[in-house]
Amino acid sequence: MTARDRLLRVGEDADMALILDETVAALHEVTAFSRCAVLTVDPWTLLPTGGVVEGFPPEACGPFWDNELLSPGFNKFRELARSTETVATLVEATDGDIDRAPIYTDLYASLGIADEMRAAFVLGTTCWGIAVLARDLADGAFPDHQIDEVRRLAPVVARVLRSGACRLDADAHGRAAVIVVDEHNEIRDLTADSRALLDELRISGVAEPGLPSLIGVVARRARRNRTSTHVATRVCGTSGRWLRVAAAPMEGGEGYVAVTIEPARPGDLVPIVIESYGLTPREVEIVLLLARGFTTKAIAAELALSSHTVRDHVKTVLARAGVSSRGELVARLFTEHLLDGFENALRHVV
Repeated sequence: MTARDRLLRVGEDADMALILDETVAALHEVTAFSRCAVLTVDPWTLLPTGGVVEGFPPEACGPFWDNELLSPGFNKFRELARSTETVATLVEATDGDIDRAPIYTDLYASLGIADEMRAAFVLGTTCWGIAVLARDLADGAFPDHQIDEVRRLAPVVARVLRSGACRLDADAHGRAAVIVVDEHNEIRDLTADSRALLDELRISGVAEPGLPSLIGVVARRARRNRTSTHVATRVCGTSGRWLRVAAAPMEGGEGYVAVTIEPARPGDLVPIVIESYGLTPREVEIVLLLARGFTTKAIAAELALSSHTVRDHVKTVLARAGVSSRGELVARLFTEHLLDGFENALRHVV
């Protein structure tokens, strides 16, 4: 069985842990390495949300991400994700002189690493995951034929990662609730254990025996919406955790709406964190593009703005976030708000 076959046999209902394990196994089949990290990312910011690490010591995590987000260097993930060439090695990028790479002098030299291969798993313009593969000094640099094998495998990895990310059910973070309401927002049906999530969304001090008013607003908007088949939003429960609420009209035209409530995923939380800096919707858009490595010119083209306007927005964003550079902004977003969740979702394999 080839590495490609190994990945293709992963069923559509496979959980992300299995997908990641099979990805690591497939990579082992096509190239030799002694350490690796295969990570899922938030497609909006390319910041990691979980994954599996093999061979790297846990204490290497902090220095690695400091280097990735704050230091100059080669083969940055945001660059690979936007390039036509999504797989690259450190030896290639440095013309064989890896002492030029800050990540080598800061981290890899002490670990006895001879070469690093990076991959961004991209479909279309969306990156679903990233990988770092490292070879020890005894093994030398990655040979060209193995690099080519990883390049051929990368689109398959991207597809299976996307399938896992798009079907993440609430069991990964807690149970989901599904409620069906009629045209008057009266509850007609609901799944088991839904009451606890509904109670978490009731406004304190207000008697709400039926559907919480917060959910009622979402249901009404879905019922009247003429531009989309569903409405999704994020709300904060009384416990302080964020929940994702989605609503869609039922077939039949009788005003019935199905509402799903589940714990928010990392991709849902990123805009919330950014908005907490007091930014405008336009500034939030710009931060998301900055995190993906867009230049001022590219942001201007994406949002149909002038480069001067984008630069003004960036200055405002940096000032409100209390940082002095784009790299510091992304690093703060990750280390202060997402790192704990990422580390909790990370599995280390000795």
